[in-house]
Amino acid sequence: MKKIFLFFCSIIFLASCATTSPFQGRIVYQYQYLDKSGKNVSDQMKEMDTEQRYYINPANYKSYNQKGELTQLYNSTSNKYFYSVGMELETIDASTPSPKNFFAEDKKGEEKILDHPCKKLLVSSELGSVLYYYDKTVKVNPAPFMKHRFGNWSQYLSKTKGALPLKFILTNKEGTLVATAIEIKSMTLLDEEFEVQRALRKK
Repeated sequence: MKKIFLFFCSIIFLASCATTSPFQGRIVYQYQYLDKSGKNVSDQMKEMDTEQRYYINPANYKSYNQKGELTQLYNSTSNKYFYSVGMELETIDASTPSPKNFFAEDKKGEEKILDHPCKKLLVSSELGSVLYYYDKTVKVNPAPFMKHRFGNWSQYLSKTKGALPLKFILTNKEGTLVATAIEIKSMTLLDEEFEVQRALRKK
């Protein structure tokens, strides 16, 4: 009887070890631009970014474009969101609810992205819509980001239980941006790497 009990305890222990641990590291997205008719106009968008290199640790994130220039940064300690406008870096309180509306709807079907079977979530607001593709094995703990309402980030993470997007299709009255992950790499990232002055150095 004791051996049977120990066997079941070992099964429970192994199952708990198999649960997905929070992700930290880099996701590289490739951009594609479509006009209102759905035509690919990426070749005509020479001034636009073609890539996003997204770094996230348990409480912060930052992104660089294909030139290694910082495009956005979130620091959970200050709850500040930094973003580039031309050569300038602007700052906003990340608790600012923007967009004001948030409507989320699970969509049917899956798509494989880098061998990850992704579910779909459609988020709509007064600014347009974003169709997210996510896999629960690439996720963070949502708790440190719950004050991050700018961009509806906290609401999104609540809906996906912390799963990060591996693809997103952003559509508004101007056209469509398709961002698809082409690389996912786990790495340890220290909090000091998400301090603005340090992050401003090109990657």
